Amino acid sequence: MSKFSVLIVEDEPMIAHDLEAALSNLDYSVCGIAYNPTMALDKLAQRQADLVILDVHLGSGQADGISIGQVIHDKYHLPFIYLTSFSDRATLDRAKQTYPMAYLVKPFEEDELFRTLEIALHTYSRLNPSTSSDLQRFNSQLSEPLSSKEMEVLADLLACMTNRQIAEKHFLSVNTIGTHVKNIFGKCGVNGRMELMKKIAKSE
Repeated sequence: MSKFSVLIVEDEPMIAHDLEAALSNLDYSVCGIAYNPTMALDKLAQRQADLVILDVHLGSGQADGISIGQVIHDKYHLPFIYLTSFSDRATLDRAKQTYPMAYLVKPFEEDELFRTLEIALHTYSRLNPSTSSDLQRFNSQLSEPLSSKEMEVLADLLACMTNRQIAEKHFLSVNTIGTHVKNIFGKCGVNGRMELMKKIAKSE
């Protein structure tokens, strides 16, 4: 999957599918929709997501979204965003303890979702910086090194830019960037962007 892969955790199917459509319009790919905590944990265990959008309220009698957020922070180390109609102080204080990248209150507009994702991913990339020398050292360890253009695209991936943004920066088509991203994943032996970021961090 060359685009950002997003897992949606939302117990209301209509909202979940509206969110899926909005993400598609914004150049993100949805790797799955989970309607309850059990489904969410199963989807997370598949390790396909680069980012999680997580509803705080997931029905009665089960763990809520904040509990899932704690698991994401402790075990999967993925960026995640809370999506909720709850904005009271007690809920906000609980949510802060799990270190989300953002807290988006329903109802929201597509442009608000876009801004939230942009800021969240930019913040996450700044918390996990890689220098040019780090990337050159990582590339030298690959059995099939990346080309110079792939190295440029790699740096943009680590800055959490979408395929569309990278295409605009390099004056190339989105399809061409998608091909570069797939080649990078193949040479690096990863399936997604966050897996790539973690692999580079471990090589330092």
